[in-house]
Amino acid sequence: MSDFNQNINFSRYLKLINPSEIQIDKEDIFYREKYKEIINYLKLILAESEDLEIFNYFNPKGLLFIQTNPGIDLLDYLKLICSNFYIYYIQLRESIINEDPTGFFNNFPTILNQIDEILKSEIKSQMKTVKDQQDKNLEYNVEKLIVINQNERLAQNLENLNILNKFLSYYQEEENLKVLLENKIIIIWINYDNKGVLNHSEQLYNIFDYVIRVPILNKTERQQVFREFMENNPKISFDINQLVELTENWEVKEINNLLRLAILKHHFNSELNTTSNEITDSIIDLVESGEFIPYFKKKELKYKEDNEEIFYKEVGGKTKIPKQAIEKKKYDGTEDIISQIKSEKYSDFMLNQLYENAASENYNELILIIDKLDKKEPLEENDRKILSKFPFILSSSPSKAQILLEKAKKRIDMITKSFGK
Repeated sequence: MSDFNQNINFSRYLKLINPSEIQIDKEDIFYREKYKEIINYLKLILAESEDLEIFNYFNPKGLLFIQTNPGIDLLDYLKLICSNFYIYYIQLRESIINEDPTGFFNNFPTILNQIDEILKSEIKSQMKTVKDQQDKNLEYNVEKLIVINQNERLAQNLENLNILNKFLSYYQEEENLKVLLENKIIIIWINYDNKGVLNHSEQLYNIFDYVIRVPILNKTERQQVFREFMENNPKISFDINQLVELTENWEVKEINNLLRLAILKHHFNSELNTTSNEITDSIIDLVESGEFIPYFKKKELKYKEDNEEIFYKEVGGKTKIPKQAIEKKKYDGTEDIISQIKSEKYSDFMLNQLYENAASENYNELILIIDKLDKKEPLEENDRKILSKFPFILSSSPSKAQILLEKAKKRIDMITKSFGK
């Protein structure tokens, strides 16, 4: 397995990035509390100081497992660390794995066991001058970090072959783990599937030094992401509180991508100006229209699609009619009425007045009705009576209607408080 040609063949699955080539600005990273644990762990591994008290209780292997969510800027953070500490960053080539998923999967432990020789060959091939080649041993002695980013694309490329299970099963054997550790390389495994952790929790803690869970952004953190974006782009403005509610369960990269798309949409619709550009409506439209779908929503839609059963109703003992077609007939009349209401156009001023009237009369009831509409739950007779008084609510999506109703309620409360009522 130490044959040079074999190593070259294995090297095609890996992408080696020289730390001097990493171009990531630390201002582009959204720092969170859990990132401190990652950097502290890496500092401990890199220090190699057995004089530290912790080494009386802990013998680090250089294996870190991180459980997190898609859309996080963790990979950029790890690259930034490699750049600052002059560590070679190694990642999997998903495009090559896609060409030969079975070959990669079957040879995965061998690739990790032979990675020291593979990297020597790769680094040597990157040397451009004779002096570089003379200094290759010095160059190679720098630390090396390999990141196994077990995202959805990797799972698809591997045709659902369980690479985490293969890794844990193989290196559960002490002699196999010993071979891996002789490479003196840091491995960070990033996982996005909770089931993968639950199914292998015992093996996971036996093999990895440390298991970290980086949670989804909370409300305060989302506020900070929006605020930092606005501070870095002072000509762009939006309603932070409104967007924080809109982006529950979103990650930082999803939020930043949404904001950039909204700016482009605003430019197409009214062009950017040199003073101030309010893009709140553009952002809401992107989400409500489905032009931008966050990962958690994609996952919900995929789960629904994968698990949706097609039910049939027997008709005359022979013909089968899809249940969806039968249920659709029940709502044909209602859908026509709703379509007509949605076609009505209201000015912003008129819409605000209508919502203020609705909020002053039936705020609590309407909030519940809008929630039912959003969940596509059936409306009771009293719900329909109340909704008939305020049909304009149906002209917007449930999420937007809720936002407009809540804003109207705040305006009413503010006016009432101002007059001492």
